[in-house]
Amino acid sequence: MSTPCTRSTDEFSDLKRAKMIKAVSEDAPSKAGLFRRVYSPKANPRLAIKTKCLECCWMDEATIRECTARECPLWSFRPYQKPQ
Repeated sequence: MSTPCTRSTDEFSDLKRAKMIKAVSEDAPSKAGLFRRVYSPKANPRLAIKTKCLECCWMDEATIRECTARECPLWSFRPYQKPQ
């Protein structure tokens, strides 16, 4: 007999994504919805880039703005840049 799927912690089939959602929900609950949207099949590239930058800098928008990792392929597309 199989157990029914629960959507709380097993919301995503990928264990890494489920762990990330849990960590974000605990550390930065205001960003959890963003991560849930980007892990859905309908996420757009801009949203994925924003989420990856937030993950890399652990939710610190100021650190993304001041990012010096020019070797990162997403560097020129990162969010929160100051207008030039």
